[in-house]
Amino acid sequence: MRLSFCQLLALRQKVWSINIEDHFDEDANPHGFEIVSLCNREHLFILNTLEILDLKELLTGAFFLLDIAAQTPSLTPRA
Repeated sequence: MRLSFCQLLALRQKVWSINIEDHFDEDANPHGFEIVSLCNREHLFILNTLEILDLKELLTGAFFLLDIAAQTPSLTPRA
C-alpha cells in the first residue's frame, strides 16, 4: 500500500491519538482491538495492543529518518 506524505501524517496522528491505557482497561476496551481507517476509509486496519505499539515505533522511526534525510544535503534530490 502506498501512502502520500499527507496520508502518512494522518496515519501518524490517528495512531498517536490511540490511548494505549484503554487496552488494559477491560471496561474501556474489552477486546483490546482498535480499528484504524485510512484514505477516506479505503483501507481498514484492525490492530491489537502489540500491533499498535509496533506501529507507533515504526512511524517514529520513519519520521526520524525523513527528518534526517531532509537535513542532509547529500540525501535530498537535486533539481
